[in-house]
Amino acid sequence: MIRIGCAGFPVGRDRYWRELDFAEAATGAVMPRPATLANWKADVPQGGELAVQAYHLVTHGPQDAGFPAAGKALSKARQPLCGAFRETLEVHEAWLATKAAAEALGARLVVFETPASFLPGPDRLRDFYRFFKAFPRGRLTPVWAPRGAEWERLADKVCGDLGLERAFDPLRQKPPARGRVRYLRPGVPRGRFLGVDDMSTIAAAVEKGPAFVVFSHLHAFKDALRLKALVAGRA
Repeated sequence: MIRIGCAGFPVGRDRYWRELDFAEAATGAVMPRPATLANWKADVPQGGELAVQAYHLVTHGPQDAGFPAAGKALSKARQPLCGAFRETLEVHEAWLATKAAAEALGARLVVFETPASFLPGPDRLRDFYRFFKAFPRGRLTPVWAPRGAEWERLADKVCGDLGLERAFDPLRQKPPARGRVRYLRPGVPRGRFLGVDDMSTIAAAVEKGPAFVVFSHLHAFKDALRLKALVAGRA
């Protein structure tokens, strides 16, 4: 099983779902209202699937790019209590909003993207382990997208300890050593196009499946269709 899609909807949803069967809902920077989530869910065709991004107030602090506007609206005293999986009311409420969005969309994958400032250390690991040990396993599968070379040595062990799937960039990283599914988020530098060799590398990384591929760059929709055709041709 290989699902290919984009982060958010780079084209109209009608066109999007005619061509692709997967999307990573853009719920990280702004948590949509229930009516918006219901509209997104109603548009998903039979056989289609949505993942959700964890609300960035769970993962990002006020110093991080991507810190939500809702966080900036908090008092100066509360802003430092956001992010880094801290054991705070702010993080707990953001997680509840994420969980509610996943339920509204029927999503089983929840993607936690940590910022570059989230580095290994005793306090960070303590809070990270505490958060995911309490994570409601049920039908939800947590996917962790770490940033920074500092995690390369530790990520597989941490994911194994906590039952996380690790998102990775097949153009820069080796696939995780363990996991039930592969979650690929290819990164494309600004102004660059994915070439034939890049597409072949991504296609090779999903051959063993099951896998999800999420594009998020300027030409995400076009490249998702290119990969879909390539994978179908190889099959």
